[in-house]
Amino acid sequence: MKTELLLPAGNLENLYTALLYGADAVYCGMPSLSLRAKAGLSQDELKQGIDFAHKIGKKVYLAMNLFAHNSQIKAIENAVETVNSLAPDGLIVADAGVFSILRKALPNKHITISTQANISNTAAVRFWKNAGANRIVLARECTYNDILEIREENKDIEIECFVHGAMCMGVSGRCLISNFLSNRGANQGECSQSCRWDYKVFLEEKTREGEFFEIYEEDGYSHILSSKDLCLMPVLDKYQQIGIDSFKIEGRHKNAFYIASVARAYRLAIDNAQCNYMEMLNSVKNRGYTLGFHNGSPSDLSTDYESTKSLGEYQFAGIVRSCDANYIILEVRNTLDLGDELEFLCPKSCENIKITLDKIIDAKSGKEIERASAGQGFCIKISDEKLKNIEPFSVAKIECTEKDVEKTLERNTQFGREIEVCEI
Repeated sequence: MKTELLLPAGNLENLYTALLYGADAVYCGMPSLSLRAKAGLSQDELKQGIDFAHKIGKKVYLAMNLFAHNSQIKAIENAVETVNSLAPDGLIVADAGVFSILRKALPNKHITISTQANISNTAAVRFWKNAGANRIVLARECTYNDILEIREENKDIEIECFVHGAMCMGVSGRCLISNFLSNRGANQGECSQSCRWDYKVFLEEKTREGEFFEIYEEDGYSHILSSKDLCLMPVLDKYQQIGIDSFKIEGRHKNAFYIASVARAYRLAIDNAQCNYMEMLNSVKNRGYTLGFHNGSPSDLSTDYESTKSLGEYQFAGIVRSCDANYIILEVRNTLDLGDELEFLCPKSCENIKITLDKIIDAKSGKEIERASAGQGFCIKISDEKLKNIEPFSVAKIECTEKDVEKTLERNTQFGREIEVCEI
């Protein structure tokens, strides 16, 4: 059985897009009861998304992975009825108290122990297995050898691990910088990503009081806390071979272009298609890539000291809202001009469909225009024989400026160095 591909769904658009581009399952946040408080679906949207996924044979896991205070326990107990009405395929929890409440109230429900529980050893896996957990999400801080040993010693529980997405500079989810600087709790779903901020950092030597030595900086600020993004694509086959049950992608705040691109790349890799996967992953916004803890503690190549800005080779041009025999309706997400070349991502193929915008038609008025700007759901009509089989929620991309493309490729050349020094 192939490893499950699990994508985030911070909204319905991303849920539909993830499933179209190859996700076997998606995970969503339970309103107010998860670490996805800033990227959650309403209860009605959750029901709609779950029903859709089940209709096409896919799964939805519902995150309730907050670390609860006494004041929230009643809400957890009251949520059981909601869970029953939504009928997700499983729940994701981190807090032992929350787990005990849900396991007792929902004895047959599949429960995953979240990465927030920071499980990084066999004893912890056995503890949760004996408590009644069905699946464990291993901590991002686990090395490949850690995961291999855990897998070999625990054949009777599902193992899930992250393979792509943002990395936390502290032990995942335990950082207090957000609480301290912005009064937003990371373990309450409100992390302000303070590690991505710009900092002035100085050293003062004991015998040289008042003489400050600046640590590497750009425009007066340092970025020593900004990790590059995790990407295990170059070593994905090693994780498949040891029998990982689910590959998890991070990205609850990402747009549909990101979701489509990453889902397609990992779907095709899992299916062993012959594609340039890194080209697909470089096309989306990223902070540069790292293998994370795969081969041990991250090296200096794992941090982007120069900038916290996400770069990518392409921008999100638009998403297909509907189509018929004559036209597709594309909701515009970035400014498009006559003569621009659009690339439509094909869900089940390495190839993209390229077209040139030789005509831009306002979908609402039917009038031809020279420029289409994003905003308020503005849509254009496109007629092209190449697009006759395109599906709703397919995404289109447009190339970034040469400067951004060069910066992206330059940033990710270090990823090649990291792979070279990694024992794969």
